[in-house]
Amino acid sequence: MNRFLYLLAVATLAACGGGGSSGPSDCGVVGQNSYVYDELRDSYLWADFVADGADPADYASPSALLQDLKHSLDQTRFGGSYSYVADQAEFTSLLNEGEFTGLGVRLGFTDADELTALLVFSGSPAANAGLERGTRILRIDGQVPSSDPGQPNYFDSLLGADEAGVTVELEIQDPDAAQSRVVSVTKAVVTIDSVQNAQVFETPGGMTVGYLLFTNFFTEISRDALRDAFSDFSAAGVDELIVDLRYNGGGSVRTSTVLGSLIAGGPVINSGNNEIFTDATANDDHPELGFIERFFDETQALDLGRVVVIGTQSTASASELVINGLEPFLDVVLVGSTTFGKPVGQHPMDFCDKTLVAVTFQTLNADGQGDYFDGIAPDCVADDDWSEPLSLDANAGNEASIQTALDVITTGQCPAVTKRGSSSRSEYLSGMRGLIGAH
Repeated sequence: MNRFLYLLAVATLAACGGGGSSGPSDCGVVGQNSYVYDELRDSYLWADFVADGADPADYASPSALLQDLKHSLDQTRFGGSYSYVADQAEFTSLLNEGEFTGLGVRLGFTDADELTALLVFSGSPAANAGLERGTRILRIDGQVPSSDPGQPNYFDSLLGADEAGVTVELEIQDPDAAQSRVVSVTKAVVTIDSVQNAQVFETPGGMTVGYLLFTNFFTEISRDALRDAFSDFSAAGVDELIVDLRYNGGGSVRTSTVLGSLIAGGPVINSGNNEIFTDATANDDHPELGFIERFFDETQALDLGRVVVIGTQSTASASELVINGLEPFLDVVLVGSTTFGKPVGQHPMDFCDKTLVAVTFQTLNADGQGDYFDGIAPDCVADDDWSEPLSLDANAGNEASIQTALDVITTGQCPAVTKRGSSSRSEYLSGMRGLIGAH
């Protein structure tokens, strides 16, 4: 099997993992740079626009070469690039096992410019140190964090190397606490449960509403978790669904197809039209890198006519693929704020001890729509309220975006006045950090 057919199989069947190329024979810096340069001029979506005659020896690393030679469209609206070079072992462990080394906390700034924990993964060093959603972080190793860092992944340097055993001293203030306290948190391997919450709520009007907080599109572990959650939804008779993707930076295309199929269900599958979930197009020289993903017949599917999705600027890539892929087939209501804007994807290619994650295709839905480089605008604007838990607990008084989503379900329209909360803005994460969604 040639390299590109293997990569196509990776994208459509396994939906992640490394490429089929053996990489450069010389794993010195120049050899690695040459490999990345050759791929940019060959399989990269915008290969025709990569400068001829660049000298790989002029660059300190493959990442430096990639960032210098990338196309202008390979630039997010927040700065940084869609394409990147990752450590191969770390990339594989994250996508296939949901594991990374760190603290296990997603950070953001409050409307008062205070650094706050927005999401803490269970069993992580941050959770074991007592951090929770709404915990404010006043100092990191004695330094007050900037509320306008001006660069992607600002906290990577402030929090130290992502290596087991690295200890960070945090001055924190717990929710509702009058005084701060100091904790020492030591980085360790964190395993992310991509389904952070799956619950069922009965409205006073007799609706059975499912709520799913989904943070990462990993490979089989995420698909299994989704099927388990939807099995519970189906058994409970869920007829309305809120899918919370506010902190989901994407991942596997195949996993997004699984989620879309679990939501859309029988009406789409049984239409007899073999409906398209996403149509990915590659550059003209390598059409074989393009592919079509069709809806699956998932036994746990809910057969919904409507889904309410919660999104923010951190909702990216495979998350946006779900929104866009479902649009031609059912009523998709987006609550929150404008999403990240990443209608492109990558076939990961392993070389030496690294993985090149360069853009190789753009995704379109069944209606040929997919040009959302500026993000997908919400139908109903709502805050990400860091002061409230991410759960559906009552008919009123839930976190702002969750409450707005529930109001849409119970009334059929956006509320005239949305619940205002203590809004937050998540830090901008790029590259592999964006897939992790946390430190």
